[in-house]
Amino acid sequence: MGNEKTSTKYKILQSLRQAKKTLSGESLAREHEISRTSVWKAVQALQEAGYKIESMGSGYVLSQDLKDSIFPFEFGSEEKYFTHFTSTESTMLQARKIAEQEEDFKSDFPFRIVTADVQTKGRGQNGKSWKTTKGSLAFTLVTKEKLPVHLSNRFVVAAQIALCTSLNKLSNKNFFLRWPNDIWTKDGKVAGILNELFATGFMCSWQNLGIGVNISSAPKLEKADCILDSTENTSRKDLLLSFCKEFKNLLQEVKKQDSLLCQHWNSLCMDTGKKIQVKQGGSTYTFNGINAYGMGLLSSDKQEEKFLIPGSDSYIK
Repeated sequence: MGNEKTSTKYKILQSLRQAKKTLSGESLAREHEISRTSVWKAVQALQEAGYKIESMGSGYVLSQDLKDSIFPFEFGSEEKYFTHFTSTESTMLQARKIAEQEEDFKSDFPFRIVTADVQTKGRGQNGKSWKTTKGSLAFTLVTKEKLPVHLSNRFVVAAQIALCTSLNKLSNKNFFLRWPNDIWTKDGKVAGILNELFATGFMCSWQNLGIGVNISSAPKLEKADCILDSTENTSRKDLLLSFCKEFKNLLQEVKKQDSLLCQHWNSLCMDTGKKIQVKQGGSTYTFNGINAYGMGLLSSDKQEEKFLIPGSDSYIK
């Protein structure tokens, strides 16, 4: 678990969620081998966080849960790897502080997660703002893998795959990848990824991936969508846990220079084999997926080939 104060909140909350009757402070203390004072402090902290826990003569009852909470203690034994803000300018700014201050991460959980309920100055690619709609998932993945800079975009590729895979498992909709950093349904964009890195020489010291997902509503923008339909009830916590599991499984592939990662990405892309128009110059090409470094591969009817470089090129479907 994390520190004792946080883990006590997790233990008490799980007991109250599972209970079919009122639980006394004495029974909770005995179950978790802690003092009644520790039980009382944990209950008080949960109440302050917004969980409706009623205190009766016979004990405590959870009368109203926060089922979509992403407080760190919601993640059980991995809570110490999560940092949460009710409101912040940007999770990317907070993640940068962690990347610059913390030592290298241990292999058992090789990244950190920064979450926020509200971002007042969320950022997208090329200086654009990212609108954090109500109930959306906004987080930044903090990594400190020592990779050559030319392999750094493989982190974005892996994050896209992990998020798309998780969404396809948790929602009834079908999700696809679009180059260089988006996840779409057939109707529009549901998620985007912004990367930021610091390098010394040719090696990355850290790289952070800011991720925003429209859960149950989409911003009023052209070709924007959300991941849930009206019949679904997937929580931000479920999605975040699934993403972390999928991304962790892909980390070894990120460090290699073979083609397995890009083949996986290409299998999920909605534009592979289609005609696209490059914004820089306006020429039309066929999009042939990506190579091992995350560059878009294009070919023309005249057998001309072109690379799309992440961060400098883009295209219009």
